[in-house]
Amino acid sequence: MTNNEEIFRDLDKSQVSRVIIGNCDYITVKGKGTVFIESSTGTKQISDVLYVPDIDKNLLSVGQLLEKGFKVFFENK
Repeated sequence: MTNNEEIFRDLDKSQVSRVIIGNCDYITVKGKGTVFIESSTGTKQISDVLYVPDIDKNLLSVGQLLEKGFKVFFENK
């Protein structure tokens, strides 16, 4: 999830829904699309990223990345 519309390569704004956040409130999803991020091994394409204008921080689901075939490594610092 991200609030930054500029990082989407494509964004389908017809994909409108809601997500629940930590305080049990709902916030509106105003689209779904594909973003590209830089990693230590090159540029990665992540699909089905939600566009949520009212979220404060970008959120990344490790579980969903693993389901999509990504490998996630955590290192010191």
